[in-house]
Amino acid sequence: MASPAGSGFPARTNSRLDAFLRRHLAPEVYDAIRAYEPCIVVSDSEKHTLKYLVLSDQLIYLTENPPKSIRQVVALRDVVAIDLIDDYPEFLSPQDRETNQHIRIIYSTVLKKECEKSKGVRKLLLPFHHANANNKKVKEENNGPVFWRGKEPKSLDESSLRYHRESNTPSKDSTVCPPSDLKKLSLHGQSALRPLPTPSRRSCQSTAAPGEAVSLPSCATNTKGPKGLPDHKDSLREIPFKCNGNGNDFYLKNSSLASSLQSNPNLERKESELHLFIISTTSPIFLHLKSSWNNYIIKATLLQDPLYVSELSLAIGYQKPYRSEEKIKHFSQLKSELFLKDNTLRKILCLITELKVAAQKNFILKRLFWKTSDLFCFLVNKLHEYLPESRDKNALQNKSQRADELVACIEIIQTLGLMFRETETESSRLNTLAAKKGTLFNLLVILISKPQIPKSCPVFDTQLVADSTLAEISLDAELQKLILEYTDTATALLYEILLVFQQGNLGLGSTKFAISWMMSFLQSHPPIVTFVDSIVKQVVKGLSASFQLLGPSQAVLLYQQFYILKSCLQYSKPLAEYIRNNYREEFRYFIHMPALEKRVPLCYPITQPTTQLFREVLKLVEQKQCVKC
Repeated sequence: MASPAGSGFPARTNSRLDAFLRRHLAPEVYDAIRAYEPCIVVSDSEKHTLKYLVLSDQLIYLTENPPKSIRQVVALRDVVAIDLIDDYPEFLSPQDRETNQHIRIIYSTVLKKECEKSKGVRKLLLPFHHANANNKKVKEENNGPVFWRGKEPKSLDESSLRYHRESNTPSKDSTVCPPSDLKKLSLHGQSALRPLPTPSRRSCQSTAAPGEAVSLPSCATNTKGPKGLPDHKDSLREIPFKCNGNGNDFYLKNSSLASSLQSNPNLERKESELHLFIISTTSPIFLHLKSSWNNYIIKATLLQDPLYVSELSLAIGYQKPYRSEEKIKHFSQLKSELFLKDNTLRKILCLITELKVAAQKNFILKRLFWKTSDLFCFLVNKLHEYLPESRDKNALQNKSQRADELVACIEIIQTLGLMFRETETESSRLNTLAAKKGTLFNLLVILISKPQIPKSCPVFDTQLVADSTLAEISLDAELQKLILEYTDTATALLYEILLVFQQGNLGLGSTKFAISWMMSFLQSHPPIVTFVDSIVKQVVKGLSASFQLLGPSQAVLLYQQFYILKSCLQYSKPLAEYIRNNYREEFRYFIHMPALEKRVPLCYPITQPTTQLFREVLKLVEQKQCVKC
């Protein structure tokens, strides 16, 4: 009933179900499907019925086995907890009880009376504490990602994090979605035209009056090259987001209502449970459910960031009807243009930006990216040309040229991070990384290495000194900003790669990937020490600032930083000892729970996962125990 243990991924091997989904779902909804698995379902409306669970990036569907109709049962925004229950269901045969995976999904819904009052209002749902949980034995996932565990487990029977989410949307649990309605669903903005990318923060500036739309400049509009780095984060944060009303921008519609998330906290809610019984010990659907939930939490947090929403709204822009064939053609065209030998750095930057913008809108491009290894290798090799130092000797002295190279590298790393995010269910990604493990390890070394920048040359003429001082100061400041942005971007990508190796630890995919192997590789390279130093210093800086809340993107970055620190403490004895010996005082006086509570707002969906992860990091710092192998 489950996927083969060797592959570890629920590949679309059921041609009948796959054809049914393709026929009854809108193309963009079908392309958003992450996994499906046969299971026995128990809920308020289902009593031990054999169904197919269908998981997308936002919704959980059920369909008959064999499929006849499909309906939405749970939205990830409503999920409170996802548990793996350790029990022996009586309705199963003795043999099936031993191989059974019992998954319990607790989700929160608004009662109908309140739903009618707030009809038409859609909101992102925010977490709050789950007061009472069922007293069932929940399996402990010692090596699993921490965002599904409890705030402070009271016992082995209660180890899962509880998320409550506030919503003004009615539950769709018992609503059957006919094909005609499903065709209207649209989860991603799409465009048949090639988008006009913003090639870099240095070369293209977008300004708009409050409330006005921001237009994207074409790469061809600036023929003189990048001119300097504007403080784009400050400027874009002042641009309010306007939704165009198109049904294709689900996430943007939710984010546009972020200011009213807690406008009606007194809504009467109830909790429901969906129980799934998978007769297989090798099925990875439990991990995929939790991973999709975590991806949604990160996405929902980022959508509270005006900068992120502005960039996403620019990426979506004008929409035409979604067609997979056009996306495939667009990807092939981008790929062929990137591989041209006479491309300039600016041309490559424009194409990579266009690829990133397209992948933000269309998940199918991520699938196409991992289908073969050539584009992954191309991007990593391109990074190798400029990091940690440039192969072009002119860039060793030319600060402006080096700044342009760093802008391109940041864009490449952001694109790679986007390709890793939400693709854990793609078997082609695992195959590519396994086949190109050398390229993957080269990427790891690049990420932990600090980029080299030119040193200032002495100037002896008095007038030249006066003229060059301002230019030097400006370029030095720009390079320092780029170094900080590079470090943040590299941290985000390293986090995604750590998740790949964590999957290997959990038995999801190939045993060729194990996080202990990755940490062993990293600790053998001296730059990892400097990289860990930079992470700890950034955490200290972020938590020690007085009376200043972290923004949504900063909160997500903080979560990723804690995840990396936890991996170092848990799986690398040398790095664990280094952190304990060199930063014990920082963790005592600066990196502590009161500081985190003051800096990270409770309204962020990622706040509670970060709090739980932070507790685990603190415990690992305080204790000296044998590192797991």
